[in-house]
Amino acid sequence: MEGRLGVLGVGPQGEELYRHVLRAPGLTLATHVSQLGWTDYEAEHAIEQLRARRLVRVTGLGEVVADHPRAALERVVSAEEARLATRRQDLARVRDAIDAFVTDHRAGQESQASDQPLRERVDQAVFGSVYEHLVASTVGVIRRAKPGAPLAAGDFPTVRQQLSAGREQRTLYLPDALQQYAGALAEWASLGEQQRVVGELPSEFYVFGEEVAIGSTEWGQQGGDYVVLRDPMVVAAFIALFDRLWAAAAPAETRPDTTSGALVDWMQQGLTDEAIARAMGVSLRTVRRRIAGLMTEHGVTTRFQLALRIAERRQKS
Repeated sequence: MEGRLGVLGVGPQGEELYRHVLRAPGLTLATHVSQLGWTDYEAEHAIEQLRARRLVRVTGLGEVVADHPRAALERVVSAEEARLATRRQDLARVRDAIDAFVTDHRAGQESQASDQPLRERVDQAVFGSVYEHLVASTVGVIRRAKPGAPLAAGDFPTVRQQLSAGREQRTLYLPDALQQYAGALAEWASLGEQQRVVGELPSEFYVFGEEVAIGSTEWGQQGGDYVVLRDPMVVAAFIALFDRLWAAAAPAETRPDTTSGALVDWMQQGLTDEAIARAMGVSLRTVRRRIAGLMTEHGVTTRFQLALRIAERRQKS
């Protein structure tokens, strides 16, 4: 265990020898070694520590002599405090230089971004890490068109953190997701994700702010590799496609079996009767019976007329 002189670089044996010399001045090192029961190696190591700090000296007769400890230790402590003050000044200069280094880093990042390829293939195995990196390195709305199973929220801690901090995320799902993946959708919704359902998604793709998009290498296919796209025109096209789909989509929390207007919303999205039935959790016959009933109620003979009639009533209300 280190003693009080450990901070000065004097180990336990060095401190023990120092105290022994103070109590028994005028003895030779050999005598101290004999009384302490040390080896010559231990004694030499201890006395070198004390001599390096000028706490003891050895006379021509081999006697180990120590100055008054107040004077000796005050001298050592004052020297250490001076070195500490210099160290603090050096660290303060480093702190003042942090902003300059940050500026260098920002310039490097901007230069690197300009050198990044406009199109970069991403293996499916590393999709998650690339996705997290793109989220962390961009700002703005995250737009996601996700046919099939939703991404697992637990696999994306950076996304969760940013949503918790207020970043906006909008995701388009297909109607089947409401029934098949209700738990996953609920988890994303609890994190703040805005969700809408659309009758058809042309392909899987994601857009991060206005800077970069990522999509399937094979348009309209799922389960393959991905491609990162940074061309501003391509990214803008993905944003326009998403926003058009989003504007026409129905909120995911809308349940088609709650009101007649909501049922028509699903029809206007282009959902087939079969898809509406799956989303509602009812039979195909039930869906068709309800549509027929609405047509009779509104005095129309086609679905198109039904949509127009309900739209007119909504405008008046």
